[in-house]
Amino acid sequence: MARSLVDALTTPGDLVVDPFCGSGVVALEAAASGRKVVAGDLNPYAVVLTKAKLFPPPSFEAALKEFNLAWRLSLDLRKQQDLRKVPSWVRSFFHNETLRDALAFRDACVRLGNDFLLACLLGILHHQRPGFLSYPSSHLVPYLRGRKYPLDGFPQLYEKRDVGTRVLAKVTRTYRRFPPRITSGRVMQIDARRFPSVGNVQAVITSPPYMNELDYVRDNRLRLWFIDRRLPLTLEIGCHDRLKSFTKLLETSLTRVCKTIAPEGFLALVLGEASRRGRTLQTADIAQSIIENSIGPGRFKLVGKFYDEIPDIRRSRRDCKGTKVETILIYKKRSR
Repeated sequence: MARSLVDALTTPGDLVVDPFCGSGVVALEAAASGRKVVAGDLNPYAVVLTKAKLFPPPSFEAALKEFNLAWRLSLDLRKQQDLRKVPSWVRSFFHNETLRDALAFRDACVRLGNDFLLACLLGILHHQRPGFLSYPSSHLVPYLRGRKYPLDGFPQLYEKRDVGTRVLAKVTRTYRRFPPRITSGRVMQIDARRFPSVGNVQAVITSPPYMNELDYVRDNRLRLWFIDRRLPLTLEIGCHDRLKSFTKLLETSLTRVCKTIAPEGFLALVLGEASRRGRTLQTADIAQSIIENSIGPGRFKLVGKFYDEIPDIRRSRRDCKGTKVETILIYKKRSR
């Protein structure tokens, strides 16, 4: 979907903006297609992921050199890791020696400013990922699964894990799957309601939050703690709890980014339906009302509206709950 939108709405050299960049899919597809990119998100994990995808080492050999440098530094930092200062809920996921090595490698990545290696570490933090580092836990929301995988029945899942070899294997898999990307893009940790003017934008392509159908803070609480141990897990921006606050978020954010779109440029929104007290809310209807009534009536013309059904297998919540249909809205900015 991201590649199709980028190809349909822009040409190589155009500037593409994503103020809710999430895992960096739009930014990656735009950069891979020769577009300039500016992306942002309030969630620091989203920022690390997007930077890792846009600015990896230029080759596997270069990545290997960076890994070796970071690993040597982590060995020096290992003795500084005081596990008594680690919250008990974090310690409960790891063997002590695994946790000590992981924290030291995290510190090395931060000191070196290496978001690529940090993202590789974060990607294997917990169970059901290849080369995972934690005790048995879920693949999405990190919670321990001791009942399904008891210690006496699965002792191998509670042993120390070698952080270095597992991170290196993750790096190797990454270069096997994806060619390196070199881009002049920009990625910011920022509230979309304060997104800066970044120049002549040909297309804003983004997917705003789905009113708590996915809770990115809860789902990534282990990764967020690793990114910044002082970080309060209160990154929500008032858009998830009430329809009114979600509408205000959308209105403020869209008003800001729409000003930067060039005449004849595009705004593409991917919006998921949300459920509230047994009823389904169409966030696309809210967005349409804002664009057509609040952001200068007549300034944007709806040129496309598409629906994408999400198969049960792709939905992460139990009993296949959550967003079942996404709506893609495409608006073109009038020249006057």
